[in-house]
Amino acid sequence: MLAEIFLRDFVFDCFIGIHDFERGVRQRMQLNIVLQVARMVPPRDDIALVLDYDYLRLQTLALVKDRVFETQEYLLGKVVDIAFGHPAVSGVLVETCKPDVYPDSAGVGCRLRLSRDEYQALRRQGAWLAD
Repeated sequence: MLAEIFLRDFVFDCFIGIHDFERGVRQRMQLNIVLQVARMVPPRDDIALVLDYDYLRLQTLALVKDRVFETQEYLLGKVVDIAFGHPAVSGVLVETCKPDVYPDSAGVGCRLRLSRDEYQALRRQGAWLAD
């Protein structure tokens, strides 16, 4: 069974970008996050028995509050770290999008799908984020 919980079209402002016109200016970002979990349906209607996904939204907002990011790819990696911070998560799909960069496009972004095993292997190899 594959069970997924998602946060779709999560929009917030943050400092991100490498171009002069982007520096020092908050830009709109959009995230889509899918969390794979082993169990979706609890035996009874009790929040303690399901993954409370508020942590994903709140920790992401805390991450971007005052921090400056140059690339979406790095921000994406930090969101993956947040997602795997919950022990019930066995896999993630994270997608970032800057919707206002190009006037002729709905957005530009990146997407990463990763299992917990792949994530842990990258970390062991030193091939994940430096901080």
